[in-house]
Amino acid sequence: MPRLLYAMVCNDIIVDRETGATSFIRTIEHAVVPQLPVTLPPLYVGTMWEMEGKEDFSVALQLVSPDGKAETLGVQDVKPTGSMLHKLNFQLPGVPVAAEGRHLLALSVRKESDWENVQELPIFIFKESAQKEQRPS
Repeated sequence: MPRLLYAMVCNDIIVDRETGATSFIRTIEHAVVPQLPVTLPPLYVGTMWEMEGKEDFSVALQLVSPDGKAETLGVQDVKPTGSMLHKLNFQLPGVPVAAEGRHLLALSVRKESDWENVQELPIFIFKESAQKEQRPS
C-alpha cells in the first residue's frame, strides 16, 4: 500500500521541468463567500506518495460537507514506475458548496476492492456577512 507523505490544498501548483521541484501557490484553509450556495474558484490538491510495492492502486478525492454528505470529485489510477516517490495532483475547476462550516477534502486509496481513507484536509466556509459580524470593532 502506498503511504501518503503530504497533501496540500492551494490555488496553483508549479512543477519545475528540470528538477521536478513543486511550488504550492497560496495554500487554502478557508474561503469567505458572499452567498450560498456558491462554486469556489479553481483549486489544486497536491500530494506526494511513498511507493511501497509494485501493485497498481487508485486515489479518490471526495468533498465531505458539514452534514456528512460525500461527493466524489475525482479518481486517479496509478501504475508504479519503479520510483520510490510519486507526485499526484488533482486540478479542480470549481468546487460547489452549499453550507457554511467545516468541509473536508478526503483522500482515499484503493488496492484491489477496498478503499481506505488516508487524509482529511479541512476547508472552512464562512459567509461574508457572518464573518463581518464576528470581527471585533
